[in-house]
Parts: sequence; structure tokens; C-alpha cells
Amino acid sequence: MPPPNTPRHSSADLSHAALDLHSFEASSNSPATSNVQSPQARRERRYTSLNAQVAEGLDNTTSSSLGLPHSVDFRALTYVGTVDENLICPICRVALVDPVDTQCDHTFCRECIAQALSHNEICPIDRYPLPRDAPFGRPHKIVINQLDALQAKCPCCEAPIPRSMLQNHMEKYCKEALVRCPSKTCDEVVKRKLSDRGCLHYDVTCPDCKEIHKEIDIGHHREFVCKERQKECEHCGADILRCKESEHIEDCPDVIASCAWAEYGCQHESKRKDLYLHADECAFKIVGPMAEILKKEISVLRAEVRALNEKNQAQERRIKFLESGPKESDRHFDYADISSHPVSSLPESASAEPLDSANEYLLSLIEAQENRISQLSAGMTELEAKQTMMLFNETIPIKNELTEMRSSQQVVSMHVRWLLNFRRQENQRRFGAGATSPRSNGGSDAGGSGGDAPLPRRLSDSMRDLITKL
Repeated sequence: MPPPNTPRHSSADLSHAALDLHSFEASSNSPATSNVQSPQARRERRYTSLNAQVAEGLDNTTSSSLGLPHSVDFRALTYVGTVDENLICPICRVALVDPVDTQCDHTFCRECIAQALSHNEICPIDRYPLPRDAPFGRPHKIVINQLDALQAKCPCCEAPIPRSMLQNHMEKYCKEALVRCPSKTCDEVVKRKLSDRGCLHYDVTCPDCKEIHKEIDIGHHREFVCKERQKECEHCGADILRCKESEHIEDCPDVIASCAWAEYGCQHESKRKDLYLHADECAFKIVGPMAEILKKEISVLRAEVRALNEKNQAQERRIKFLESGPKESDRHFDYADISSHPVSSLPESASAEPLDSANEYLLSLIEAQENRISQLSAGMTELEAKQTMMLFNETIPIKNELTEMRSSQQVVSMHVRWLLNFRRQENQRRFGAGATSPRSNGGSDAGGSGGDAPLPRRLSDSMRDLITKL
């Protein structure tokens, strides 16, 4: 027998937990701390503190949350589609994790480049000298946004989720992720999709083999482990699982089934595999499709009528509110702006239920405006992502061209230095030969002989222009 129902966490506890988290985030973003630490440092400190609080709450039986801290190994993720080569770490060959820029403008994972420099203090790509304690820079925001937007499969449910939201998805929303058992006296974990069924860690008897197992494991036992899990279908003779018998009956070809138009009056019954023979002879083969079309149209019309009724009720509530005026308890609100607008210009309330007071009506209007602001925020985020992607694609060719120009400049400088050295050596040889020739004439007429010494050659105009440009 299952244990008695355990008490659920109240909404007040959840509200207090949400307020504590909100106040913690607000204190982390306060101006006092922003003058000391960078946004990245504050963000890392906030997440570290939150993870510590969650880990500490694992042993607290009075906690109002069933979630568990899930650590995501970003190097083991499976991505949807092909990852851009510019976002691949040259060392580990996976999408960048905590990327950093080196002094030679190369991007690596922080852990990868730190391990590489511990063995050899040079850049793994261009062999540029890099000390172990060299400071690393942060990549451009465009690179960070592209990495956060990568679609990765959830390790639990295989759903495609942006990489930046993966950990939050597993801790709060993933149906296949593990959470703590809702029972305060149980220390086990269950999947989130089973958490609303209460504690499942009690003994039950398998209906097939009569063995005793936990209720949470009985489904896996009956499908994969139980020795008596298979049986023969009494209709078609196929081997089926006992726990899947009801699903097999719905598709079994030898089960007696009714005509597709039985709800409209056809009384024919036969094996499911022979129903196609009756389809051409059925007297309702013309009426049935027409009735289906009418049925769909009626459902659409009913939905439209329901929407119109709700809209009419909302309009009546607004008219009643505007005609009645403010109550004694609502005098601290200013309704001048609302009464000055026509009824058609007022926004829809967030709830379709009747509102008892003017305060509730104003709160519903505020909630509707918050929903619209959320939609605008999502649209602006998407537009910013598109703009950053476009800017990133435009800057890559420019960066490549600058690299080529820098290498060409270095080659030209090397050639110019070689030419200047060659010219200087040639001039030194000529000056040396010209200085010894006058002394060989016995020293007579030294003044005139000295004037006949060869002068150094001037650089050509083209060479002077080249040096001037450099």
C-alpha cells in the first residue's frame, strides 16, 4: 500500500523563495558593487552563490523547491546542425567553453590554453611566446552571443535548447530531469514528470511475476526485466508485452472493430484488417465525410462564439466599471486617464473572470501591459542577435585583410633593410679605396690631390622615395 499523502509546499513558501532570489540578484547588481567588480565577475559570483545555496538546501527538508543543481558538461553536448568553424576551439575541437583571447589575437577555451601553456609557453597556433601568467582578454560580445545561441540537445530529454538556457532548463523545466522526492521524509530522487504523483518509493507487487519492487521502478521492470513480461495475443497470436497489451489491442489487425462511420449509424463490424472491404459498400460513405466537414465547421463556429462572448463580457465589465465610478476604498487611485479614453481603446484585461473592484481591474490592465512588454523585449533581443551576427560576418573579412596587409608590410620592410645594408657596405668599400689613392703620389700637391678623391654616390631618386614612404 502506498504511504499517506505527504504535505505539499505552500504557495507562500514559493513566494518567499522567489523574493529572496530577487533581492539577492538586486543586491548583486547594486551600484555599490558595480564600481568594484566587472559585470562578468558579478555574474559569476552570483551564480556561484546561488549554486552553493541550492547545494546546501539538498539536506534541508523544509525547502520549498524540489529542484536539484544540474552541472552541464558543455564539452559533451550534442549540437543541432553544424557549429561555425570560428566558434571551435583549436585545441579540443569543440565549441568554445569560457573563451579567452591571447595576446596574439587567438581564441581558446580557458582550460585548454592554461593546460597547453603549462607544458610549453608558446601559442599553439603561431608559436608566439606566451608566459603562463600572461593575462587573457575576453572575446567580443558577438562571439559570446553566438556561443550562447548555439542549439544543443538536452542531456535528459533531447530537446533543442539554446546553450545559455540549458542549465536553467534542466533545473526548472525539463520533464526528464531528476528532482527531489516531494515527500519530506524521503531522500530519493524522481523524474520531474513523476513529481506530482507524490512519493513513489514504496514496495509494490509486479502483477506479472509477483516480485516486489519499488513503485518508481515497476514500469521499467515490467517492460524490460520481468520474466513474464511477454504473452501471446489472443486475437492475432503475436508476442506482445503485457504492459503494452492495451496499446496493441488498438492496432491489432484481428480485433473486431466497427465501421469508421459507426457514429453516424453504420452497424457493420468485422476484423480491422477487413474493414477496407466494407468501405466501398458502406451506405454512409457519402454522408460520413460531409458530416465530418460540418463537425469541424461547427467546432470552429463554437470557438468563435465563445471568444465573442468573452469579449462581450469584458466590454460589459468595463462599461459597468466606468459608470459606477471609484469606490471609497479606491479613492487613492486616479481614474482620470481611464475615463477620458473610449472603451474601445482600453486594453484587454489579463483575466476573463468578473472583477470585483476597480483595483483588480487596474491590476489586470497592468498584467496585460507586462505581457506586451515581454513580447517587445523578446523581439528586440531577436533583432539584436541578427544585428550582431551580421556585424560579426562583416568583421571577419576585414580582419583577414588586415592580417594580410600586416604580413606584406613586414616583407617589404625586410627587403628595404636588406637593400640599405647592401648600399652601406658598398659605400664603405668605395670610401676606403678613395682615401688611400692620394697618399700613393708621394704627398705632393696634397690640396689638389685631395680634391680629386671620389665622392660617395648618391642614392637614386627611386630609393629615396621608397625610404621616405617607409
